[in-house]
Amino acid sequence: MFDSTVYNEGSLIVGKMSGVLEPQSFINGIFWQIDSRNVGEVKEGFSQLYYDTDVVSVDVTEDDIRRIAEINTGIGINTGSFRTALVLSNEEVIRLAKIHQALTREHGFEVEIFNTLEEGFAWLACDNPEPETIKI
Repeated sequence: MFDSTVYNEGSLIVGKMSGVLEPQSFINGIFWQIDSRNVGEVKEGFSQLYYDTDVVSVDVTEDDIRRIAEINTGIGINTGSFRTALVLSNEEVIRLAKIHQALTREHGFEVEIFNTLEEGFAWLACDNPEPETIKI
């Protein structure tokens, strides 16, 4: 499951991954991002941070990640340039994120993986907008 919120007047997206992670959640997130950008809720040059917590299972394969990266670098490119910080603790999610990172870097996307929220927000050069809620 993904739960994403827009902050800082559209310049930051923060999303939590928890429960059962399945491919359609990732795909829905890409299309939500595109729609949010198209209606002006998310601004050009936005940053995003996604973190995992309380992951029950990861029902995503390497082939799914390749397909997701293809969608992201194809259709998702219309959202403009953006940076992605991934703050991850689940070993399977980290493994899949590294594949996604390598595939999207080939297309100029900036994706970095971190161990703590502080590191992720620092790399994005912004503060945690809701430290009481956005925590691991």
